[in-house]
Amino acid sequence: MQKAILFLTLLIYSFAMRAESGRQIITFEELPTKAQEFVTTYFGSCPIRFVRIEIDVTKTEYTVRFENGMEVEFNSYGDWEEVESHSECLPSGYLKKEILDFLNQNHPNTCLHEVARGKHKIEVELANGIELIFNKNGEFLRYDG
Repeated sequence: MQKAILFLTLLIYSFAMRAESGRQIITFEELPTKAQEFVTTYFGSCPIRFVRIEIDVTKTEYTVRFENGMEVEFNSYGDWEEVESHSECLPSGYLKKEILDFLNQNHPNTCLHEVARGKHKIEVELANGIELIFNKNGEFLRYDG
């Protein structure tokens, strides 16, 4: 009987948490300050289509989508996690100098289409489909794919 009560309690709790989670459109001003600064610095001339917050049981994420299709995802602190575009070249000023130097030397004049930052690595996808992996210090590790 106690197991059934515990199970029902956990089930009700998970439904309550799920009811609080979800996606919601917010204003630019509701983004964390760091995220606002990132957008203003690297995408200042791009009109914003929408800003969205996604609240989950374990985390909160923000997404900024621009009219040109570019998109930036931020964590709850306003740190960028992913920047992507399927049609235009992404700005690159937020990348470490070592990554930019490697790209300029080995892949000159190639557009960035996606950049994802994890805890220990940064993944870069170029417009030509080449994927590169760098460590968190910007040192090239390998080609992926």
